Amino acid sequence: MRFLVLISLWLAVGCSTTPGRVRKPGDEWLAAIKIEGSKALDRDETIKGLALHRALAGGRALDPYQLSIDTERIRAAYLRLGFFEVEVTSHIATRTVNKTIAQTVIFKVVEGRRSKTQVEIRGLPPEISPARARSVVALKDGEPFDYTAYDLAKQVLLRLIEDAGYPHVQLQAAVLADKAQGVATARYEIEAGTRATFGVIAISGTEGQLADAIMGRLDFSTGDPYSAAAITRSQRALYDLGRFSTVRIEPDRSAGSVVPVKISVTLGKLRELRYGFGLGYDPVTAEVRGRVGISVIPRAHPLWTLASDFRPSLSFTHQLADPRLKLRALVSAKRLDMFAPNVTGELEASADYLTLEAYRTYGPRFRAGVSTPLGAPWLLGRVGLLFEYLVFDEVFLTAPADITRLNLDENQRRGAVEMSLEADLRDNRLEPHFGLLASLRAAQGSPIMGGATTYTQVTPELRVYLPVGKKIVFAARGRLGLLFGDVPVTERYYSGGASSQRGFPHRRLSPTAPGLDDGEPAFVVIGGIGLIETGGELRVPLGNVGIPVGTQIFLDGGDVVENHADLDPFGLHWAVGAGLYGQVAGLKLRIDVGYRLNRTAPPERSPDSILGQNVTLHFGVGESY
Repeated sequence: MRFLVLISLWLAVGCSTTPGRVRKPGDEWLAAIKIEGSKALDRDETIKGLALHRALAGGRALDPYQLSIDTERIRAAYLRLGFFEVEVTSHIATRTVNKTIAQTVIFKVVEGRRSKTQVEIRGLPPEISPARARSVVALKDGEPFDYTAYDLAKQVLLRLIEDAGYPHVQLQAAVLADKAQGVATARYEIEAGTRATFGVIAISGTEGQLADAIMGRLDFSTGDPYSAAAITRSQRALYDLGRFSTVRIEPDRSAGSVVPVKISVTLGKLRELRYGFGLGYDPVTAEVRGRVGISVIPRAHPLWTLASDFRPSLSFTHQLADPRLKLRALVSAKRLDMFAPNVTGELEASADYLTLEAYRTYGPRFRAGVSTPLGAPWLLGRVGLLFEYLVFDEVFLTAPADITRLNLDENQRRGAVEMSLEADLRDNRLEPHFGLLASLRAAQGSPIMGGATTYTQVTPELRVYLPVGKKIVFAARGRLGLLFGDVPVTERYYSGGASSQRGFPHRRLSPTAPGLDDGEPAFVVIGGIGLIETGGELRVPLGNVGIPVGTQIFLDGGDVVENHADLDPFGLHWAVGAGLYGQVAGLKLRIDVGYRLNRTAPPERSPDSILGQNVTLHFGVGESY
C-alpha cells in the first residue's frame, strides 16, 4: 500500500504542469512560430534552432532584432542547400487572449529551384590524377548542391595532396552560383607548392631500447615522400606500444623540400595495480568474482612487462547451497620486439583450482608464445606451446563408463601447440559499428609436447557489424568448434550465457551425464566435441536519461553435441529475446532476457527461472559479441 501511495504522488508531481507566466492586461507575448511554404527543411527542427524559440519557450514578447536575425538564418539554411533564388519574409499576427496580446510569427518561404552541382578541381600535382581527386569529393555532378559536403571536401583534398608529398599545399575554394542555369559550381583551386621528403628524425623523452622501438614502428623514414597519413599511423602505433602517456610527432613544414621530424614522448606509469569485482546471475546459480593484479615495467628493461594476477570466484545456487570455488593465480612476462619490431614474446605460469559441474581439479599450467602482425596491423598471428598437469580430486559423475570415457579416472597431462590467426577490421574494438572480426584458433596435442594424449582442436569464428541508419547497428556472428582424438575433458565445448546462446544459462547448453548436484542425483553437463553458435542482434540507442541507454533485440542459435555427425545447422536450439543497456563510467551494462523457441521437451527443457519456464535472464558487461 505504501508503495502505491508513493507511485501516485510521483505521478501527480510528474504529470502536473508548470505554472504559467503571470501577465498584465495589454502585455505582449509570443504564442507561436510558423513556417509556410517550406519543403526542403524540417520545420520543427528549424524552429528549435531559431533565436525566437527561447522567447516562445519562456512566454516572452518577441524581439524585433531576433526576428530579423531568424529571417536571415532561414534564408542562409536554404542557400547552404543551393536554393539561390529563395525569398524569406516574415510578419506578425496578433490576437487578444484574456486581455493580453498573443503574437504569432509567420515566416513565408518561396523556395525557388534548387541548383545542381558542378565540381571543378584545378592545379593538381602530377602525382594525383583528376579521377583520384574527384573520387574523394562527396559532391556528385548533377545532384542537388549541399554546402556541408562542399565544405568537408576541402580538408579531404588537402590531406590527399599532403599525402602525395606536398606539405605546403594551399587551397582556395568558392561556390559560383549561376541562377539563370540553376547550377552551383564548387571550385577548388590548388597550389601544391614544392614536393618534399622526410628529413632527419629526432626523438626526445626516451633513449636506448625504447627509442629503437619507436623507430621500428614509424611508417616513414628519412628520404620517404612526405605523408600526413604516415604521421597519423605512426602516432597511433606508438600509443599502441603501451609505454607512453603522450606522443607528439611534429614535422617542420617551414624547412622547404626536406621536412625534419621531431618525436616527443612522455613515459607512462611503470607500475600499475588493478583490482575489481563482478557479479553473475542465471536461472541456476549466482556468482561473485574478484580480481587483483599488479604489473611492473622495469626501468632498466623497458620492453619487458612483469605481471601477477589472482582471480577468485564463488558460485552457489539461489538457495545459497552447493558452493563452488574457483581460484587462479598467475605470473607472466611479456617482451616487446622479441626478435624483431612488432614481435611480442610471452611466458606464463599459473595454478588453478576449479570446481565445475562434473569434477573438481587443481594443478599448474605453463605457456610460452610469440605473436606478430602479418603484413598488416589488422592481421595478427600467434603460435605457442602449452603444458599443464591437472589432478581430479573429486568427480561428480556416477556412471563408471562416463568417468572412464572422459578420462576422469586419471590425472590429466596435456601438452600442445596452440595457433591462432585473427583479422580485426572493426572500426571500434569496444563498441563496433562497422567491420568484421574473423579468427581461427587451433591446437594440436601430442606426447611430443609432453602430453599423455593426442588430439586436435579447430575453432573458426566470424563476426560482422553493419550500420542501419546513423545510430542503429546490426551485428551477426557464427562460430564452429571441432575436437578430434583423445580429447582432454577440460577442452570440451559448452554454450549458453550472456555472451553465447542466451536461451540457456551459463554453460548449460551441453551434453549431460548422470551425476550428483549438491549431493542429489541429477544430470550434469559434461561438454561436447562439436559446437555451432550463430545469431544476429539489433542494437538501438534510445537516448539519454542521465546516462546513455538503449536496447538490443536478438536471435541466438546454437548446439553442442557428443558426436560430429549430430551437428545439424538446420536443427539448432533457437532463442529470441531483448534487453536494455546503460553506459556507466565508460562501461556498457546489459540486461538480456532470452526465450527458447524450440527443443524444449524433456530432457532438453531449461531450468525454471524467476521469469518462467524456458526464459533466461542474463547480466553482462560490454557487447555480447
